[in-house]
Amino acid sequence: MKMSSFLILIEEDSSGIVHNVPNSRYRKWGINSLGFRGRETDLVKKEGEIRIVCLGQSETFGWQENEGKEWPSQLRVMLRDQFPMVEVINASVLGLDVKKRKDYIEKYVLQLKPDIMIVFRPRLLEYVIDGMRGVERKDFASQVKGKKIRNSMKESPSHIRVLANLGKMVNRCIPERLLTHYRIWRLSRKIRRKEKRHLINKEALDKVPENIILEYEKDLGSFIHFLKENNIIPVLLSFPGLTTLSNKNNYEDISLAGRLLCIELSENGFIDGSIKFNDAARRIAKEQNVVFIDMANLIPKTQEYFSDNYHYTDKGAETIAKNIYDVLIETKLICPE
Repeated sequence: MKMSSFLILIEEDSSGIVHNVPNSRYRKWGINSLGFRGRETDLVKKEGEIRIVCLGQSETFGWQENEGKEWPSQLRVMLRDQFPMVEVINASVLGLDVKKRKDYIEKYVLQLKPDIMIVFRPRLLEYVIDGMRGVERKDFASQVKGKKIRNSMKESPSHIRVLANLGKMVNRCIPERLLTHYRIWRLSRKIRRKEKRHLINKEALDKVPENIILEYEKDLGSFIHFLKENNIIPVLLSFPGLTTLSNKNNYEDISLAGRLLCIELSENGFIDGSIKFNDAARRIAKEQNVVFIDMANLIPKTQEYFSDNYHYTDKGAETIAKNIYDVLIETKLICPE
């Protein structure tokens, strides 16, 4: 599924903030009347209610999971019986610019009067692309600039759908090993072309420059401070990925696919950046005395839990929800009535 397919679900407002379109739907992804993923939520908080807001991008919004299996929904189900006064709200937005997070929270989320906010640290790509190219990144979010896209998206023409289904049938008949080799061959060709166009005889970096890490750390610290100022308890999560230095050869096609998003980094560079960004999130959590869940080390690095490098299967999302549930209980951020 291409990210551009999701344009029906988001728009940019007059202040340049990307947000979800209320009451929109595309296939299994639905937005409620307040502009949040999932079931309806009252705008006015009930007396005694505890509101947990989940903030992220596609990893939290839900990408490959079945409907209702994204981790915020699974967390809500886990809490429902024992903690009926706890409401879990998925306020994630696909393509939300990390530089606009505060603006988004102020305009669309503070009205909910959240008590706790669970925050995945941002992916490194936003910072790496900005820092290394020295230009405004042109990604999924930029596609919605100035657009108001409603439920007018038409389904693909029938002949295209037939060809797509035929392709899936053919793939099922080909051994997985051959499909993997074919994907690696295609990805390698694309990467070579992109390297020739953008690197201009330079080598992709195996290490993320320190200035990018420092910028990220400064922004994250400022955001956590902002949440505290608004009487929201932050819960910070490290960002899990499938590939590591020890297993990347087992997932060569998945590892290569990431390079198409940021050709300046090598496969080792992506892994280095993930480690350094998670370390920075850990430092910020310690400095600001907030709960930190090292999710990157809590999910097994297999495709039973990951659908690609940064998105989850139903079981992976369940693991995230269960770890968050356990920490909420252990730290007494929520208590039985």
